[in-house]
Amino acid sequence: SSGFEQGNTLLKTLDNTVSPMGARMLKRWLIMPLRDIAKINERLDTVEFMIKDIELRTNMQRLIKHCGDVERLVSKIPAKKINPREVLHLAKGLQHTAHIKEICTASQNTYLNRLGDALNECRYIADKMLHQLMEAPPIAASKGNVFKEGVHQELDTLRKIASGGKEYLLQIQQQEALQTGITSLRIGFNNVFGYYLEVTNAHKTKVPDSWIRKQTLANAERYITPELKEYEEKITGAEDKILGIETALYDQLLQELQDYIAPLQVNGNIMATLDRLLCFATNAVQYHYKKPVLHTGTELQLK
Repeated sequence: SSGFEQGNTLLKTLDNTVSPMGARMLKRWLIMPLRDIAKINERLDTVEFMIKDIELRTNMQRLIKHCGDVERLVSKIPAKKINPREVLHLAKGLQHTAHIKEICTASQNTYLNRLGDALNECRYIADKMLHQLMEAPPIAASKGNVFKEGVHQELDTLRKIASGGKEYLLQIQQQEALQTGITSLRIGFNNVFGYYLEVTNAHKTKVPDSWIRKQTLANAERYITPELKEYEEKITGAEDKILGIETALYDQLLQELQDYIAPLQVNGNIMATLDRLLCFATNAVQYHYKKPVLHTGTELQLK
């Protein structure tokens, strides 16, 4: 019932995780507690170690938080449903993973050493993604502008044509305005007939015979010229090719990412484990929890 959901649960009290992965794992740990005394003590010792090392704790929590939901991102790779922004997030997450690995391996705790050893920074693919992807790529790969300059030679050339084309259109606009004396002349674009010159009704009489009228508006007319048409074909041709190249490059990157699904899943799992242990340490400090001494007998002593 809704009343129950508003109440305080053990999960709500204990959940001070910094990642969705840690939160999910905490639920699993609560449902399936450990029964092996050696493993329980290993976990308790690690939590104690984290309580004592405040710097390790804060650094690690910050890094895990920055990694985001690695497990969810990885689950999108097989079907190639992962978008460029998420791929970049994954790459940056791998950089943080490398730091987490260093902290774990350098620590004086064997459980953390093991976890650190199992983390994989996937150096090759991480470097490739960071080297190739734009700093702020679009959400959809089909929008273009996913890859940096210097990744693909033909792509760079075509981009120069496409962006240079816009400058050239401005030149046409200025040149025609000068020749005709139509000061308010402007170039526009629509999907029906592409680039056009727009002339307000006040200047209609100055329009040269060589211009072809395409559309009449309430207070203006729109024309095209052979020069505009020719250049438009060049630009749109370049833009189509750009998208083709970018789509192929992105597909290739996702194809390579397929090989890293297993290590990335392991990373997500280890980060969830670390997040959980860090959360226990945070809770112990916050709620003044004490470390229990366990034995295999049936006696329970509370002090």
